[in-house]
Amino acid sequence: MKYFAFVFFTWFAFSLQCSFAQDAPLKSKDSTKAKVLKLNAFPVLFYLPETGLGYGGVGIGTFRFKDEFPDSRPSTAQLALTYTSKNQILLFAPFELYKDQERWRFVGEIGYYEYFYNFFGGGVNSQRMNLEIYSVNFARARLTVLREILTDFSVGLSYEFDSFSEPELEEGGLLDFGDFVGKDGGIVSNLGVSVVYDTRDHIFFPTKGFFIQGNLLTSMRLLGSSFDYNKLRLDSRYYQQIRGRHILASSNSGEVPFYDLNWLGSKRTRGFDNRRFQDNAELSISLEYRFPIYKRFEGVAFSALATVAEDFNSLFSSSLKNATGAGLRYTINKKEGTRLRIDYGITNEGGNFYFTINESF
Repeated sequence: MKYFAFVFFTWFAFSLQCSFAQDAPLKSKDSTKAKVLKLNAFPVLFYLPETGLGYGGVGIGTFRFKDEFPDSRPSTAQLALTYTSKNQILLFAPFELYKDQERWRFVGEIGYYEYFYNFFGGGVNSQRMNLEIYSVNFARARLTVLREILTDFSVGLSYEFDSFSEPELEEGGLLDFGDFVGKDGGIVSNLGVSVVYDTRDHIFFPTKGFFIQGNLLTSMRLLGSSFDYNKLRLDSRYYQQIRGRHILASSNSGEVPFYDLNWLGSKRTRGFDNRRFQDNAELSISLEYRFPIYKRFEGVAFSALATVAEDFNSLFSSSLKNATGAGLRYTINKKEGTRLRIDYGITNEGGNFYFTINESF
């Protein structure tokens, strides 16, 4: 019965999808009209290991600013409010905006979360039996502003803000007794530089090209930060269309208060329990094969190798953890590539199920 309800609600979400479009002339090579704005609103049902079953509503706006070419990348903005079976509240509004024929890019998020996280201890040798859960509420703001200075190459500034309440810890647990930075809550306020090389043919469903992004951020007491630390991130992805709509995608990522550590169990390391392994530095390599099944349905097979360590140099001597899995996709919006994602990932400790929107990378 519960599986029937799951399928029915999924179909119901599709059937309630509604669209509004405004037509206006755009400056384009063929001087044709193009849709400036398209809004989709639908109920949401999802499942993630860290949230359990979640439900709510989401609105997605896809548009192009005035004078943008009709074949340029669309700007997107979302507004979502969801509640989970684990009594969590997620209110968030991510966005990715393109202006001046994609020379300017604005990427970010505004949100508020009543959430909780897993903590197994630090390092790649942490034990699953040490699991404890802490709850924390926080407001979040993210903004990266990029300017293209060479073809497909952009530079800019990034800012991160999180205002954490004092976490509710399990009495007598590792966090309760340990001397961990952030036990009393605090503000994360990081400012830094970003560089991006992006030749993807699509932001939602790339079929070819590179995406390479580097960020170097430092906490800023001047901007209200409660902590002193630096963060270096490198995210590189490659997409190749093999035949028809068969896609091979790969992703690498690598290099604090304890809730801002690097961790395994993210979208690129599906299968691991959320934050199963966490430490100062992380190195992960993911590979995904995407293939058509029937009309709007597609399938994927994926695998990942990953590890964490106390510092960057130790990553190369730290033991690797692996995960594999498979999934199903259903395309909601053919033109923009918006799709529902169902995945199941497996590690040597068990597996996890994921049901959400859009590709993992």
